[in-house]
Amino acid sequence: MSGICGFSQTGAGATQGCLDAMMAACSLPGESGCEGLAGNSIALGVSRRWPYQQICRISGVQIAVDADLYNLEELSNILVREGIDAAQMSLAETLASLYLLRGPDFVKHLQGAFSVAIWDERRKELLVAVDRFGFKTLYWSLDGDRLLFASRVGAVRAAQKVSAEVNPAAITQFLLFSAVPAPLSIYKGIERLSPGFLLIFRDSKVATRRYWDLEYPEDHSHNEKYWARELREEMRAAVHRHLVDSSAQMTGAYLSGGTDSSSVVAFTSDRFKPTNSFSISFPVEGFNEIGFARTIAERFATSHHEYCLSPEDAAAAIPKLIRYYDEPFANSSAIASYHCALLARENGVDTLLAGDGGDELFGGNSRYETDKQFGLYHSIPGWMRQRLIEPVASLLPTSDGWLSLPRRYIRRAQMPNPRRILSYNLFLNVEAQKVFEPGFLEQISEPALLAIAEKHFRSAHASSELNRLLYMDVKMTLADNDLRKVSGTAELAGVRVRYPLLDTRLAEFSGRIPARLKLKGMEKRYIFKQAMKGILPDSVLYKTKHGFGVPLGEWFLNDSRLKSLVQDVLRDPRTQQRGYFRREFLDELISLHKQGNAGFYGEIVWYLVALELWHREHLESFREVSSVR
Repeated sequence: MSGICGFSQTGAGATQGCLDAMMAACSLPGESGCEGLAGNSIALGVSRRWPYQQICRISGVQIAVDADLYNLEELSNILVREGIDAAQMSLAETLASLYLLRGPDFVKHLQGAFSVAIWDERRKELLVAVDRFGFKTLYWSLDGDRLLFASRVGAVRAAQKVSAEVNPAAITQFLLFSAVPAPLSIYKGIERLSPGFLLIFRDSKVATRRYWDLEYPEDHSHNEKYWARELREEMRAAVHRHLVDSSAQMTGAYLSGGTDSSSVVAFTSDRFKPTNSFSISFPVEGFNEIGFARTIAERFATSHHEYCLSPEDAAAAIPKLIRYYDEPFANSSAIASYHCALLARENGVDTLLAGDGGDELFGGNSRYETDKQFGLYHSIPGWMRQRLIEPVASLLPTSDGWLSLPRRYIRRAQMPNPRRILSYNLFLNVEAQKVFEPGFLEQISEPALLAIAEKHFRSAHASSELNRLLYMDVKMTLADNDLRKVSGTAELAGVRVRYPLLDTRLAEFSGRIPARLKLKGMEKRYIFKQAMKGILPDSVLYKTKHGFGVPLGEWFLNDSRLKSLVQDVLRDPRTQQRGYFRREFLDELISLHKQGNAGFYGEIVWYLVALELWHREHLESFREVSSVR
């Protein structure tokens, strides 16, 4: 927990106690301290863990910044060309000077992870912004005529005059996606600023606007060899850019054994020999990719480190993760990510490169292949589908037997995206009346369940179905989930993370690659594989994808400590009295988990356990503290 926070209220003096409460809510033990600036209409604070978390005041501008940028030299050169001596400037002074020079558009020049807040005394205006992909987060709330903002939702809550209430819509989104997607937060009246957006607060009014977005202007004027060659060099350059101000001894890379992390290791090895690599293995068949990780470690002669994750490790990590994430968060692979970052820290590494982004930029998820299989149905002439195929299929049984397969295929193929690609989700396939208590049902809207996903899908600047799905996953799978998982668990372990495959130049380049080369036929990330041929071994390039999944569902069944956790939480009257889930649904879910498909149902069990533990750790404890005050 570190970052920035503050509030603005036109004409009002800042309350130091309020700012102190916000900074404390952003802090973790071991951080180097908090610092604040308070004055008329504004208060800014920073809870510092890293050197790039700074605060300053220059030339009528106050700034709080949390920015791990890899183009600081470029920013300094912009100032120098304007006759400004930037040689001795701190990061905060550099960004404040850039703002004075370029106004709100200064954020377009920043490359890397950042959240920033700037108070312009002359304009009586507060600007807050986050980076393009959501490496950093910012929450905000309009509390009367006062704007509150912070890197953590708990810090906004700490400054609110009224108690925050849980947002029922956020609960349903969490159940669908294992995290609360922007612009929602878990609380009514608090929003999360979406990646690539800035917010301006002036005269007690809020205005948000997008300053950057990923677009897909497919370029069909080049052949495969061109795209493969250019992609390889763009990836190489992106990795090298993310190694700026890093040392070989203190830098490493996550290595899952997949193509993304392997590619990052490969290009890091151009500069750092040996590259430090870190892997997690599991003592469960079907989840272990350690053999592929070892292949890459040997291929590039890395200084390789491994840790075999046990159920005991998971049980020990769960309370730490629940405390850290102050919104419900149930990406189970966070357990592995945390231990991998901890392994790096224990070996003297303070910076890790992650491979996140490759799937979403280049079409690497198996869901894209599956969806294309359903999409092929629409290549059949409409008259044939309507007059022949569908009437015949309607005569087939609706059971789960093989004779029902054509009927089930047609039913799914007729779903529009993004509902079709998300239709595997349990909560989209069970009647809400069977899941939720009547009182909770009255507070939610079933038609709105996919509203956020559908908005992303529709708003993509793309002409192909695949790129629309990739865009949606950049916004939700990455920004709302995976990046928060990796960045959060790394911070908890005391490590910073950089994401070279989400380099702006590389991401924009990926948008120009024709969609047919990302998923060619039924081969996922086709052009990526062509680019990495000869660099990565074929055994890694063409392996079955596993990812960083944790066998939590199986451990819930077979490990006594984790099994007790599930039983103690889901059978507890407190859980059943939340007013969310019907008792019959909880019983049936536990039964289905025991009967088979432990991975699928075990994940749903984890969602419910994590949600209840969040209530106890963050909601109930906050109310207890508030009542003492």
